[in-house]
Amino acid sequence: MKYVIVLYAAGFIINAINPNLYYNWLMLDIDKLLQGQVWRLFTFIIQPVTTDNIFRILLMLYVNFMFGMLLESMWGSFRFNLYYFSGIFFTALAIVGIYIFTYLTLGYGYSYPLQLDYLNLTLFLAFAVTFPEQRFGFGGVQNGISMFMIIYLLAVALDVAQAFAISPYAGMVTLLTNLVWVAIFCLSPKGKYLAIGYGVLIGVEILQGFASGWLYGVITLIAIGFSLLNFLIFFISLKKKGFSPMNPARRAFQQSLRQQAARRAAGAAAARDMNRGKVINIYKPSDQKAMHKCAICGRTEKDDDTLEFRYCSKCNGSYEYCSDHLYTHEHRT
Repeated sequence: MKYVIVLYAAGFIINAINPNLYYNWLMLDIDKLLQGQVWRLFTFIIQPVTTDNIFRILLMLYVNFMFGMLLESMWGSFRFNLYYFSGIFFTALAIVGIYIFTYLTLGYGYSYPLQLDYLNLTLFLAFAVTFPEQRFGFGGVQNGISMFMIIYLLAVALDVAQAFAISPYAGMVTLLTNLVWVAIFCLSPKGKYLAIGYGVLIGVEILQGFASGWLYGVITLIAIGFSLLNFLIFFISLKKKGFSPMNPARRAFQQSLRQQAARRAAGAAAARDMNRGKVINIYKPSDQKAMHKCAICGRTEKDDDTLEFRYCSKCNGSYEYCSDHLYTHEHRT
């Protein structure tokens, strides 16, 4: 995802210098590719960032980076790279499919400037399946104002202002749509509900495509269908490898995380009572060595008595991990 973020930055710079540079020389134009411009097979992945909402650009970079790094830490670099590069391959196939479709229906092939937006949206589905119980969003206002909250609210404010500058109707629609998403983020729903968010975004894309004409509607369906192929193929294979949320061992681990969170909440309540003057007896033996130690962060049960530790059966050696890193580390071979 670090390299994808660099490509986004490059697309923003290119579009600021010359908006036509991508479409004339970099996009995957099938006709010009057949004429020998083979570099287009690689340069089409540079995203031409056209929005003038700098906060939306920052939000897009932040969300893609956050989801991408979480998935990479869970799957490992190889599996994540395979997922993303196969998505790029299917995006290229979608451009070819659209070219063939327009050639059969219109009599000439049209190279649709399809970028990686639909591929990046599948990261929502990947997160929903990989982390179904993990909460996302603003994380609760009680934890303070996060960088995500600041960037998102600024992006929304500028979006609404630009929409009202176009027309009152566009402004009201944009305002109401964003208020719904703000409400969702404030509730901090579980990861599995991101699949619903993906469905809403894709549904809006399809409706807008058909609103522009049946041809654009079919092109949108082709692009979305190809963008889902890598998700379907990859998660069928991941399910066989035990990455499914329905895996009994993983479900037991998620249950232990919920119990751990409850104990931490109880400990925080006890600390607040102590600050209010209530006497609480806490005894922690200091003359005993720690029995457990996380191979990633180095924490022991003496640092936090609510931590749980497990050995990883896939690592080559006796490596023990805390509950925060058992499913997010790369296996040692």
